[in-house]
Amino acid sequence: MKRLLFLAIFIFTTVFAFAQTQGAITPPVVDKKDTPKKKLIPKKDGYLSKEVTEADTVVPYSVIKDEDKAFVKRVWREIDLRDRGNSILASPKVNLLGVIYTALNNGELDMYAPDDEDFKGQPLNSSRGNSTTAGTGSAADTAFLGLNQNTNELNRADNEFFAASYSIIRIKEDWVLDIKRGIFEPRIVGIAPVRIDVKTPVDNNGVPLVDPVTNTVRGDTLKSVAGWFYFDDLREILVKTKIANNGNDNSGINFDDVFVRRLFYSNITKWSNAADNRIADYIANSKDRLIESERIKKWLSDFEQGLWEY
Repeated sequence: MKRLLFLAIFIFTTVFAFAQTQGAITPPVVDKKDTPKKKLIPKKDGYLSKEVTEADTVVPYSVIKDEDKAFVKRVWREIDLRDRGNSILASPKVNLLGVIYTALNNGELDMYAPDDEDFKGQPLNSSRGNSTTAGTGSAADTAFLGLNQNTNELNRADNEFFAASYSIIRIKEDWVLDIKRGIFEPRIVGIAPVRIDVKTPVDNNGVPLVDPVTNTVRGDTLKSVAGWFYFDDLREILVKTKIANNGNDNSGINFDDVFVRRLFYSNITKWSNAADNRIADYIANSKDRLIESERIKKWLSDFEQGLWEY
């Protein structure tokens, strides 16, 4: 009897082991209800209004008819981004030049040649750059970013580069007397970023020249206009970007407000004259040039007042 019991157990274990090797017997499947995944809802980053709203649209200028333009004076001025009063234009968080380049790179904006401040020619971004130069894209990219002397490739476009390479913004504007409204006001025509490049001069053998006074390698500073942007087109880009405001994180002031409301500091470098001279052409001393700039500013502010009697 015991033999029969041991024989049955042996046969059963042998068959069970063989069945497992053949995959005939599978472990039981336990029914488990699928646990629904938690839906991820983006959290609101505080109370700052970052989205573009209907309020972030360009407010059009008042129309001035030709017959109402009693007086027009053209003025060129420069905004120094190193001035503390202009720090809102060159913040590490949101840089004006970075905003402009992004729009240019996305095809939302046209840039005209440095010598085409009248906007008569073809935009630079409508044609490709020199394909034989490594790392270059469009002619607008080459003009705006400049080439790295070491790699002969385009400089990297970020806020750090723009803050270091661009310290001046040139403005061309018209001061117009509208006799219908009785207002003498400026209308910006174009804006041109001025890039600062440092070039190391070399001798005939390619050896960098050394300054005999400081005994260091010389570095010549070169100023070059990257290109001109038509301001009416640029406004559509500037109005969508808020500035970094030290006084109020939710002020709602955008870059278009900065220019239209004249929230910047600048110096006049030229105004229309028969000889087409800049201030620097007839005044050599930098301090005297600033004084001349302030004199022209006062002339413009006093002009309208001198037309009226009280």
